[in-house]
Amino acid sequence: MKIVSITRSMAMLSVAGLLPAAFAVTVSVEQLALEQEAVQLIRQVEEVGRDVRYNAGRLNSIAVNPQINRWTHAHHLSQIKHLMNDGLRPAITRLTAIQPMLPEWKQDAIDKLLNAARALAADTSSAIWTKNESGSAPLAMNADYKNLVAKIYEHSEMLVKTSDAAGNFAAARLKAADADLRVAHR
Repeated sequence: MKIVSITRSMAMLSVAGLLPAAFAVTVSVEQLALEQEAVQLIRQVEEVGRDVRYNAGRLNSIAVNPQINRWTHAHHLSQIKHLMNDGLRPAITRLTAIQPMLPEWKQDAIDKLLNAARALAADTSSAIWTKNESGSAPLAMNADYKNLVAKIYEHSEMLVKTSDAAGNFAAARLKAADADLRVAHR
């Protein structure tokens, strides 16, 4: 009778000992899924950043030519606004929501993306306002407008560089995790 009781107790202790390990595996799987989502979102930020950078580059090149009509400026600013509202904002919003659950290095990268996105949004709004308030004068003669367009390009470049680096680094870490390589999870 005592042998059965001891055997039963040992079996229960073994099962209880496995519970934390099973929980740790679940947490790891959940953490891995969260990090994969973050990589996809960072890639989306990069893609949108590249499109914004293209339009900002076009604006930058035409901002010095007084013969370019206002519609062309309005078109590129509208494209940038659309990309930011429909592409960048949802990705940044989700990244912000999951940021506290990600590794510290990824949190830092998201902070940099947020700062660049905020600056990009502010300068785009200012550029639109400046264009609308400039009257009929050629935009190439408006130093404030040209400065804002240059800043839009700089911020989009920062978005692309940061998201590209963070995305590549995160993808490499996930690839290492898939291969069961131990990677510091700072």
